[in-house]
Amino acid sequence: MTKIAIIGAGLSGLSVAHLLKDYADITLFEKARGVSGRSSTRRDEPYFFDHGAQYFTARTKPFQDFIQPFLDKGIIERWKPRYVRFKSNQIIQRRNWCAEEPRYVGVPGMNHVAKFLAEGLNIHINTRIASLNHQDTWQLTDGQGKQYHGFDWVICALPSPQALELLPVSFAYHSHISVIKMRACFSLMLGFEQSLPLDFEAAHVTDADLSWIAVNSHKPQRQGLFTLMVHSSEDYAEACIDDERDQVMQHLINETSHIIGQDVNQANYKNIHGWRYANNADKKQKSPTFFDQNLRLAACGDWCFGGRVEGAFTSAYNLTKQMKESAL
Repeated sequence: MTKIAIIGAGLSGLSVAHLLKDYADITLFEKARGVSGRSSTRRDEPYFFDHGAQYFTARTKPFQDFIQPFLDKGIIERWKPRYVRFKSNQIIQRRNWCAEEPRYVGVPGMNHVAKFLAEGLNIHINTRIASLNHQDTWQLTDGQGKQYHGFDWVICALPSPQALELLPVSFAYHSHISVIKMRACFSLMLGFEQSLPLDFEAAHVTDADLSWIAVNSHKPQRQGLFTLMVHSSEDYAEACIDDERDQVMQHLINETSHIIGQDVNQANYKNIHGWRYANNADKKQKSPTFFDQNLRLAACGDWCFGGRVEGAFTSAYNLTKQMKESAL
């Protein structure tokens, strides 16, 4: 049976593994201590935060079919928040998301989608692949010098800049991937013993150093106390991604307080996470399938399709379809 190594156990890498598990012997490598990539959940009892992807939509038939078992099992549910749009600290729009296309979340956390996909798979966590080498087959070497041999294919399911670090310049799509830029984002996590009197649960923000504010504890079947999940703007994160985290956190707390009209310095829990590669610079990105049959190398990720959760699946779906058609 064909042996495939997948580097990265976020939604795209796990989708590839799920779609190919009946066709190949698959091993995944993930540098973090768990699966999920940016569909992550941070837990610090009694507070819980989806500090990566906030929700997702399903606009294509393949993705709708893919998530139906998750809906049937209660691993995904529809989120029905009161939605507003801020321009600086002024609400300029209110919308009824209940009357629009469904917005879905993992239950009881966004990372449970990845955990469900990971069941039964061979995954090496805490394993950062540092280099690839090809002789008769592909050999992977991790950051500790340990080697993994005998792979017929390697699929890189990492953010585009990290994929370029691993893929050889001879990879057919190396130059194409090099022009796909990703931008940073900070995730501010705030937990409270008492709920804040807000008239929304989800908000996009413009003309500020924030881009998103959500009452994370409002999502279906969330446990714990009242929580706010705040994302910085991309411009702010790009400018400050290497700054001291305490300084960044205080600035974003002040911004949040100004926008919602509540002093969130009172939060009982405060934390921040920096995503260096969080979003596509081009939100309308539509890439070809990065499938090099000569080298038996491939790449996929949400960055192939604008950075959305559905884009992560679509990239994986297109790649696996082509691999099946080529008989792996």
